Amino acid sequence: MNHRMTSIATALLLVCSSARYTSAFVAPNHSSHAHRSTPSIQEIHTATSSFNVVVSTNKLGRISNRSHTNSCKQTELGAALLPPGKLAAIGIGVAKFYKASPLVAGFLTASTKACLADSMAQYRDVCTTKFDFKRNIAMVLYSGTVLGMLCAIMYNHIFPVIFAGETRPIILAVKMTLFDGFINAPLIWLPPAYIAQALIYQYPKREAIQKYVTDVKENGLLKKYWSLWLPASLTNFMFVPAHFRVAFVAGVSFFWMIILSLVANKGDQDVDSCPVEPEPRLLAPRAMD
Repeated sequence: MNHRMTSIATALLLVCSSARYTSAFVAPNHSSHAHRSTPSIQEIHTATSSFNVVVSTNKLGRISNRSHTNSCKQTELGAALLPPGKLAAIGIGVAKFYKASPLVAGFLTASTKACLADSMAQYRDVCTTKFDFKRNIAMVLYSGTVLGMLCAIMYNHIFPVIFAGETRPIILAVKMTLFDGFINAPLIWLPPAYIAQALIYQYPKREAIQKYVTDVKENGLLKKYWSLWLPASLTNFMFVPAHFRVAFVAGVSFFWMIILSLVANKGDQDVDSCPVEPEPRLLAPRAMD
């Protein structure tokens, strides 16, 4: 394209120069300013180069204008999809809800997390041939009441009373972490998971408690719990605002359940290795069975 335009420009310059030269030859003017000579090759090349510069500048200008127009369109589209301040308004609304209704917010957060996480775990379990609604309901009730509402009461009402005299933030976080891990976990957080399983599947609660004791003594339940939840709780009590601590617990347990499910079903496990009548199994979010 540039070569063709250069040829056209050269031809036009030659024609114009020839016309001026012919006019001067046919009707000569004796004035010193009337005489025009034929342009040299150097002049032609100079004019051609100037013409190319103009063409290139125009092309660059059009490209720049097109890019600016596309950028403006993208900016306008982004502003239409996510108006300025929209995220801030949503965040403020969520924070107000968690502050005004901590028990309701805790129940909704923990139960929703439990429903989604258990559904994903059942989907990944090759031994599960159909969706177990009883197990999912048990997860929702256990997580919503124990891990949602009870955590909100413990973290926001009981802990401030127990540790009222501690004013050092780091020491306070360490004390709450140790209390939550070594007292709350074995006595409050973990046993209800086994009891809820017994109620849903209608087998004796004594058997559920025995299963919990067996998991603690032989399967390292508390060690698994402490390996994850001691650092997670310390982070929660040090950096997370009080009204978002239950949401933090729900988020950590959600991703932990996904990881645990993927690890448990990884490898060459197939349907043939599943028992004929698999034992009912409740994936408690913080029990980590």
